[in-house]
Amino acid sequence: MKIKGSPFFFFLFSFIIFISCQHSKKMQVSTVLDAGKNDLTEALPNSCLVTATVLTIYPPDQSQKDSWCGKFPCTALLQINEIKNCGAGAAGMINLSANIEVNFTFTLAPSDSVDKSISLHLPGLKVGDKILTSLHLHPAMNDRIIYTVYSYKLIAD
Repeated sequence: MKIKGSPFFFFLFSFIIFISCQHSKKMQVSTVLDAGKNDLTEALPNSCLVTATVLTIYPPDQSQKDSWCGKFPCTALLQINEIKNCGAGAAGMINLSANIEVNFTFTLAPSDSVDKSISLHLPGLKVGDKILTSLHLHPAMNDRIIYTVYSYKLIAD
């Protein structure tokens, strides 16, 4: 039994899938660019603008051989000193009484030593440094939250 108009519906379905995939790619790129902006004046959705102190820097993850995180430290334990403001969806998701483990997308090393193509100038961090950053919150399984930093500024004591 042949269905009338099936080539038309197949073409229409394929076109819709193609358009939605293209739209998805554009959304991902713009989200990454917004997340890495370096002005640190307001919190984006699912993020909080905070001041924090670096307590511990974990060594590079040797299992990530093809990643920056295999060569440079990407994870640190931070003490959140102050929450300046939070964007939509992030209010109340940071516990000031607990130190949190944070992933630094561009590593904790100076950005010039990691990859010269990184458009943000990040000076690198060491234990004891105080920073202003936009802390991005990503819900994960088992009621966990993954915290990510895309940019930061050192705060002078």
